[in-house]
Formats: sequence, structure tokens, C-alpha cells
Amino acid sequence: MTFRELLRQNPFIRLLLPLVCGVILSDIVSIPQILNWILVLFGLLGVVLFALSEKLRKSYSLRSLFGLFIFILCFGLGNIRYNDIQSQMYLPISKSKIILKGRVLDTPAEKGRSFAFVLDVQSIKVSDKWQNVLGKTMIYLQKDTKARELGIGDLLVLKTELQRVKNAGNPHEFDYASYLKTQHILYSAYADSLSWKQIGNTSDFSIKVMASKWRDHLLSIYRRNGIQNESFDILAALTLGYKTGMDPEIKRTWADAGAMHVLAVSGLHVGIIYMIMNYLIRFLARFKYGRHLQGILLLLTLWTYALLTGMSPSVMRSATMFSFIVIGKALKRDGSIYNSLAISAFFLLLIDPFLLFTVGFQFSYLAVVSIVFFQPQFDKLLYIGNPILKKLWQLTTVSLAAQIGTFPLAIYYFHQFPSYFLLSGYVVITMAGILIYLSALLLILSPIGILSEGLGWILRNLVEGMNFLIVKIQALPGSVIRELSLSQYQLLFTYFLLFSLIALLSFKRKKAVYAFVVILIGIQLPITIRIFQVPKNEMLVFNSKGHSVIGFVEGSKGLFLVDGKMSSEISDRIIQPFVLKENINKISFDTLRPIDIKLVGKDVVAIIGKRDNNLEKILKLIQPDYIILRLGGLQSKKMITKEFPNCKMILDASIYSGDRKKYLSKENEGETNLFDVQNNGAYFCVLSTVN
Repeated sequence: MTFRELLRQNPFIRLLLPLVCGVILSDIVSIPQILNWILVLFGLLGVVLFALSEKLRKSYSLRSLFGLFIFILCFGLGNIRYNDIQSQMYLPISKSKIILKGRVLDTPAEKGRSFAFVLDVQSIKVSDKWQNVLGKTMIYLQKDTKARELGIGDLLVLKTELQRVKNAGNPHEFDYASYLKTQHILYSAYADSLSWKQIGNTSDFSIKVMASKWRDHLLSIYRRNGIQNESFDILAALTLGYKTGMDPEIKRTWADAGAMHVLAVSGLHVGIIYMIMNYLIRFLARFKYGRHLQGILLLLTLWTYALLTGMSPSVMRSATMFSFIVIGKALKRDGSIYNSLAISAFFLLLIDPFLLFTVGFQFSYLAVVSIVFFQPQFDKLLYIGNPILKKLWQLTTVSLAAQIGTFPLAIYYFHQFPSYFLLSGYVVITMAGILIYLSALLLILSPIGILSEGLGWILRNLVEGMNFLIVKIQALPGSVIRELSLSQYQLLFTYFLLFSLIALLSFKRKKAVYAFVVILIGIQLPITIRIFQVPKNEMLVFNSKGHSVIGFVEGSKGLFLVDGKMSSEISDRIIQPFVLKENINKISFDTLRPIDIKLVGKDVVAIIGKRDNNLEKILKLIQPDYIILRLGGLQSKKMITKEFPNCKMILDASIYSGDRKKYLSKENEGETNLFDVQNNGAYFCVLSTVN
């Protein structure tokens, strides 16, 4: 098979690829909407001309021109949809407090000092007039009983200051602002107990609210039938995707064992439900309209499960994907599952192009495509007559196939790889289907006390047994390989390499061999360049609110100066990602002193943490090139500005808030030699390399 034949057999791939290109380009650069509409109209005109002209359709030499028109049309659509959705995210903001009215969109999650949830903003009071708006914002309410009782669909009025979400600016730290943007959220706000009130509950019918109530009802049935503590947390997450209040230690253990994906309801769960249900009602295909009835029952099962899980985005996405597969089979158009996958991805991205940038969307489609391609190849390698062993071998090949497609993405996002993913897969995939269907049975039989209590006992013991096995797998030597890293460049070329391997196996053409070799060389280029580069001395002042974190890097060596109260959580969030991405092999830590002096090459760096009567004398003696002010060091700013006007001054994120108000003013914003980490993000500079 050639690539041209692949596209001819799966026509929606032709539509999906330009749509994806349009969405990606719109995320990188801003394209005027008028230009996008011109592209769409031009492409549509070309397609219509080919549709109306038989001569054009039959011309072999003009086939490429028709493909170009299709590409332009879908490319423009991708741009338009991206810009349309993005324009709906913006809300009017001001530096003073404003009044918002909106509806709670998800169950409030308990944080350290607040409850957090997404608010669908319906109107904003501007100049004593209510203005209708469209948009969402993250809301943090002061922790109290009133906030704890909020639920999906509640209507609120808040007086608060709406702020644009921005990252701390630390290199390679988790991009929280981009993550929220994929959820169509650009803003956040905080309100204390006196600044908000509930004004009712939405009277409009909402599938989301109904689904949430169904899920809460099923959760209460779990609790009522003796499923508590860890068993409840695991079963609620595995069957319904409910992870609120789950012990972080459970998450860590399951992640290390390679089973965390089972606790996030997604394509795996929907796939299990689809396969088991399809197997149970396969006999319907023998009857005249049995195939259509089979399709209807499968669709009802998939979307009922989506309702029970609270209509979470991951389940909605997976249910849509499998719905297209079901419809294709019902209409006897199941010649290629690739086409069904392309159709579902095309329509999902047309509805919400920001799905393309979500981890769940990427994992789901890569896993399914990898399973569809590689699993049959692996299955042929070994013939097994025993039906039980054959099922075990098929489970093994499915796990291996899924890992081939997703391991680069897993390393890129999570920086680790579970060694015993096959062992944990045998346990959790086998148990997931049993637990999902037993949970559904518990819901049906819940009015019958003795039966529901018996099912509750069975479910609790099954979950405890499964968790016991997962803990044992996680405790095995070398259960997880940590501190792995791939850059965006390496991730992209790893997938290019994988696709060229697929092309080599599928098309068996010389061009695929050449592409494979070229890509292999391309992967090695950054490593080769790094070998010949002269190591640089670099300094970073990280932005960690309330803390001091200062790094000095020379090649593959890194020294990090931290304050005494630095927690492991902050280190893992800020320092570890930087170390992994920058390939720093030798790491050392030291505790900052009230006054610290560092000599790096020819540059002198002074780190001032408090006011000192001898400070001016010390600084005149060492003549620093950089002065970093931390904690109470801002009190010496006036003297430093006067005596060392050419010295670069950096304010770190630990500066006392009282000192900020007292010693910083708007006039300071224009100072070229002053850099405020808290306002501008982490400070980075290259120091001299010669002593």
C-alpha cells in the first residue's frame, strides 16, 4: 500500500491533517480572521468547481489541485474555529474590584485555604450597569461551611478583582496558564466570605448538572454499602473519574506502578465497556435489523456511562470516538478504523480546537492508533491454542502496542517510565471491566438492601485486593525509571522516527528507509552540537513566592542556593524540571546566608538578605556586577542605587510584602538596572566564563 492509497481508503485523513495544521499555526501566530475567511471561500469555490465540472473530476493531472483546495478549505476552518473559541474567552477586567454573576460549572475542590471551581460568567456590572458576557474564570473562595456546600449549577454574585492568569516564568516549569487556556479559562479571582453570596440555582435544564447529580447519587450508594476510605477513593476514580480528596500517596503508588491511567476515566474505560457490551450482544447481528439494533444499544451504553461519570471531557471525547466506530459498523462501513478515528478527531477539533493541546486527547488517539496498527502485527508472532493463554497474550500485545505510541509523550510530560507496566496492566485492565459492570449492577440493585450490601462487600474486597497487588508491584526493585527527559524537538523527531518505521513496515519503499535514516541523524544533532559547545556560566533567580531559589549553572553542573524553609514540593516543581530539561548531571545545594558573595568567572554576585551597617563597605570592597535582594534586603535599595548605579539589581520573590509597599513605587518600574522577579518572572543571564 502506498501513502496515496492510504489517503484514498481513509478520506477523512485528508481533512484532518490540514485542520490540525491550521489550529497549530493559529496557536503560534495570530492570523487575521478576514484572511482565514478568504482562504475558506477560495478553497470552497475550488471544491464546488470540481463538484460541478465532470471534466475537472475526471482529469488525472488536476487531482492534486483538488487536494490543494481541500487543504486550503480545512486549513482556514482550523484557523477560524481557533480564533472564534479564543475570542469567547475574554472578559472585561480592571484594576479595581468588579461584580460578577455566574454559574458554578464543577464541584468545588478543597485546597489549602480555599475552595476552587470554574465559574461560567454570565454578566459583569460595569458603571452601575449589568453587561452580558461570555467567558469562564477560576474562582477561589475563602474556606468556610457556605463554600463547602456549593454544587454544580448554583448561581453566585461575587465582588472581586479579576486577574489574567500568568505563569511564574520559571524555565520548564508546568505551564499552568496554557493548561487553563485549553479549558477556555484566561482569568482567576479570589473572594473572601463577605464578598460573595449564592442567589439560587439555575432553572435551565442542564445535562451537565443532571450528570453530576447522577454521579453523586452513585457515590452515595458506594458509601452506603460499606465502601469507604482507600477503597472508595480508588473505586470512585476508576469507575466514575471522581478523584476529589484522593490521598496523594495512592496517586504516587499507582503512577509508579504504571496504573495511574486507570484512575483517570478515559478511552480505556470506554473501550472496555464497548468491547464487553459488543461481545454480549454480538448475536443480534444474525437478525435482519440486528446490526442497527446492536449499534443503538452500544451508543446508549456508551453515553449512559458518560452521564454517570459527570460528562467529564475525557469521557465525552472517548465516547464520541467510539460512537463513530459504532456508527461505521452499523452502516457496514467499517472498512478502516483509521477513517472512523479521523472522522471523530475532525469533528471534535472542529467543535473545540483547543482539545488538540490537551494531554488526554493526545494520549487517547495515539494509544488507539498504535493499538490498531501494532497489535495485529504482534498477535501474529505467536500462535496459542489455549483460549485463556490466548486472551493473556492479546492483553500483552495491546499493552505493548499502546506503550509504543505513548511512551515518548509520557516521558515528555511526566519524566518517568514504569518498568512493570505489563504486570500492572494484567491486574488493572482485567479488574476495570469487572468493577465497572459490578458498579452498574450495584446502582440497579441498590433498592434491594441485602443484594446491594453483598455487592458492596464484593466490590470493596476486589478493590482492596487490586490495590494490594499494585502496591506490591510498585515495591519491586526498579519499578519506575525516573528523571527521564525529552525536549519538544526530541519528542517531535521521536514520533517522526516512529511514523517512518510504520511507513517502512506498511509501504516497504526505499523512500521510507531514507526518511528513517535522515530522522535518526536529526535526533542526534542536538547532542552532537552540545558536545562541541563551550560550557557557559549562567545565573537564574527563580520566581517562587515567599522563597529564594538562585541557580548557578556551568555546562552539566548546577549549584542551587535556597533558603532554609525550601520544601521538597517546591524543589520538585521548580528545580527538577529545569535540571532535567537542561541535562544537568551534577547537582549541589547550599543554604543562603544573610549576606552571600559568589565569584563566577569575572563576575561578582552579591546576595543581600538583610540590612547591615557594614553593607556599603563590603559592596565597595568587592564591587559587585549583580546584586540580588531577598527577604529584608530591599531596605538597602536606596543606598545601592546611589552608590552602584551601573550594577544590575534583582529583586527575588521572597521580598517582604511590607517592604515592597514601602520601598517600591511606580517610578521604579522604569529603572533599566532593576529587575523584579515577582512581576517579570525568573531572571536569567549568562555570566563571564574566564577567571
